Amino acid sequence: MLDALPRSSSEFARLLETHDDAFVTRVSDDLCLVQTVDFFTPIVDSPYWFGQLAAANALSDVYAMGARPLTAMNLVAWPADLGMTHLSEILQGGAEKVMEAGAELAGGHSIDDKEPKYGLAVTGVARPDEIVYNSGARPGDKLVLTKRLGIGVLASALKNGLITEDDVMPAIEEAAALNAAAAAVMSAVGAHACTDVSGFGLLGHLGVMLQASAAGAVVRVADVPLHDGVLELIAQAVYAGGLRSNRDFLLPRLSGAGGGPDAVDQQHPRVLALFDPQTSGGLLIAVAAGKHAALLSGLRDSGVTGWTVGEVTAAPPGTIVLEG
Repeated sequence: MLDALPRSSSEFARLLETHDDAFVTRVSDDLCLVQTVDFFTPIVDSPYWFGQLAAANALSDVYAMGARPLTAMNLVAWPADLGMTHLSEILQGGAEKVMEAGAELAGGHSIDDKEPKYGLAVTGVARPDEIVYNSGARPGDKLVLTKRLGIGVLASALKNGLITEDDVMPAIEEAAALNAAAAAVMSAVGAHACTDVSGFGLLGHLGVMLQASAAGAVVRVADVPLHDGVLELIAQAVYAGGLRSNRDFLLPRLSGAGGGPDAVDQQHPRVLALFDPQTSGGLLIAVAAGKHAALLSGLRDSGVTGWTVGEVTAAPPGTIVLEG
């Protein structure tokens, strides 16, 4: 559908052709702008933590491309009858996260709406040689993930009263953590490609990376990190419709180690977790095997855990093989 829209042909407005979530515009020989926008409805009860999560999520697209956030603008949809107290807490959480990122909060825009929504429009900067696209993955690269999966499942359980916000607080805090340190290490090491993991789940965002890179991948299901309690909740069919949609879209691209879609146990909780929509998920980094140890060491020294979840292969573009 978007292909049918008119596009400028000017050099300034030309979008560098990628499959990334952020818009890259080269404004001079040594400067690129990296722009993105993201907002959504609350996934937690606490207004403050909702603000933190939404802000970190929006900033993540900039970090995934190796850029530094420069400015951010609030996007607010708010029911007038809810009053301003909760909105103030949301904005406080978001503002603190923007400040933590070293960016300037430059106002924003609000509308009256039936359902609360909050997010940011973010502008970042980078030199052209600092930009990390998701199209550079190469056969032999190791795939490293920097946050655990399952925040979507936990949010569904919270919404249905099966767990409390205290139960899910470790996952909320991890999701709200900026991807800044991981991005800095990724850039220093010289990663080939990166994407952040959000609404399409781990396999959805990996699939986009592989299509853009004309490569395939093997994912070792048992090595993918999950938040506590996620497997038990999935086994009880506690997850959002987005997980099912991601699974139905991606299954034709998947195969098990035995070959063919039938080899994938699509009902296994660990497999289903790979489709879970994430809010402010981690970075998925493709790095050369020779730099893999340096990446893990750098992440560890920066206080970030990196999990090696698979590797890039020379299989047909977008092909993902799941191994136990």
